Amino acid sequence: MLRSEDIFKLIKKERNFLGNIDQYKIKISNSDNFDRDNLIGIYKIRQYSATRNGNDNLSQKIGTLILNLENYSNSKLRFVSVLGKKYYGIFFLSENWNAVVGYLEREIDESGFTSMNSID
Repeated sequence: MLRSEDIFKLIKKERNFLGNIDQYKIKISNSDNFDRDNLIGIYKIRQYSATRNGNDNLSQKIGTLILNLENYSNSKLRFVSVLGKKYYGIFFLSENWNAVVGYLEREIDESGFTSMNSID
């Protein structure tokens, strides 16, 4: 099993603005049920909803995630979430944990942080 530190280093290569690992809570899913095709379908629906609601920035970010998922050749992905004081990111990693396939991230306000911080 990979350690949080190893996963964070991999994610930090992709998103090099992230600070020290001590500033974040990292949750690594031990499930291998993240199917690429299902995720593409889910995020296409979310992209459509974001577009309809006028959230073009989110729609564009989801579009990038979809393209990355479509370019991934295997069928299964791994899931990691990273929570910081004003940051939340979800990352899909390759099946063998050696590459970031795609991600979505956002800044969160204090109320969002409080409600997400209480989840363990």
